[in-house]
Amino acid sequence: MPLATVDDVAARIGRPVSADEQPRISAFLTDVTGLIEDYCGRELMRRQDETFSLVPEGAYRLTVPGRFSAFLAVDAVHQDGQAVTDWTWTGRQLVRAAGWGQALITVTGSWGYQTPPASLKAITCSEVIRWLALSPGVESERVGEVEVSFSGASAAQALSAISKASLRPYRRRGAGSITLRREVPGLDTRGPDAFYD
Repeated sequence: MPLATVDDVAARIGRPVSADEQPRISAFLTDVTGLIEDYCGRELMRRQDETFSLVPEGAYRLTVPGRFSAFLAVDAVHQDGQAVTDWTWTGRQLVRAAGWGQALITVTGSWGYQTPPASLKAITCSEVIRWLALSPGVESERVGEVEVSFSGASAAQALSAISKASLRPYRRRGAGSITLRREVPGLDTRGPDAFYD
């Protein structure tokens, strides 16, 4: 299910969408939603009662990938086809005092937004409207002193820089980085005459 609807796009372009336009807009909404989820590194649309698998490494903590982290509610856990009930969900990890062993874990749950935030809906609609405004094969157009840039048919169907900047709060944060600085000797800023004082 996309982050916005055909009616959301129609409201923003200020006119009803014709029956001929609806399939194209629906396809664009699905495409933009997929690109947004890939860019953010997490599934944002609500997935209800779905499953994903995890491979344990014998530890008692099992980290759930960030892709499933948006409002994850774990309903059931199975290991090697058997229900496991002695686990605790910490919001990032499944913890089991007895350990997880080596057998594949299947998690059943729901994750993603019940209702997408207004900002995600706005970003989705703006990208769809931008895509609709471009002719196939045209990457960009300019009105003053007419300029048209051509490219491959799918090149324009990517998230714009402004959309990527707007999606920053929804992106999954990685482990981060450490800034390393080399210690350098201090410079004598008094100049060459300082030694003759």
